[in-house]
Amino acid sequence: MSSKQRKRSRKTAKGNGTRMETAVESYLQWALDDLRIQRLRLRGRKDIGDIGNVFFHGRPVCIEVKWTQTMDAPAHMREAIREAGNMDSPYPWVIQKKAGVGLTSINKLGQQHAYTTTEVMDAMLRLSPSALRTRIKPEPLGRKKTMRLITLQEFALMLNSGLPLGPDTEE
Repeated sequence: MSSKQRKRSRKTAKGNGTRMETAVESYLQWALDDLRIQRLRLRGRKDIGDIGNVFFHGRPVCIEVKWTQTMDAPAHMREAIREAGNMDSPYPWVIQKKAGVGLTSINKLGQQHAYTTTEVMDAMLRLSPSALRTRIKPEPLGRKKTMRLITLQEFALMLNSGLPLGPDTEE
């Protein structure tokens, strides 16, 4: 691969990452009806995730957003855990672009992958309403099955305590 091709590939990857972060930001703003949710600036070694102002039972949630060719869940989860430590969050999460599923609608965005450690998933589900606990069925993820995978829609439902997603349309 020539240096020109590598440079173009990096630009495409960076652009895809930005598109994915913007899409997740917009989805969570819509789902949780909260415009304070925003993409965060990079902070180098003290990075605190890609999406900010997301909370679960009053505690900050660290969200790392990925659009990569392959799902390197262990590496991505380690990054999310490190960044959660930087922001003093007990809830590290990775939102990963799902292959073959676009970013062009609320429905497609809701199908994107969301994963965390088994411990974090269990802790959050324990704090969720029982009706939601029976509805969300996390899949084991990783060779050692130490992570749990759900959809972005299910993650948003957890954050919203099982309440319907999106702004209240009643006047």
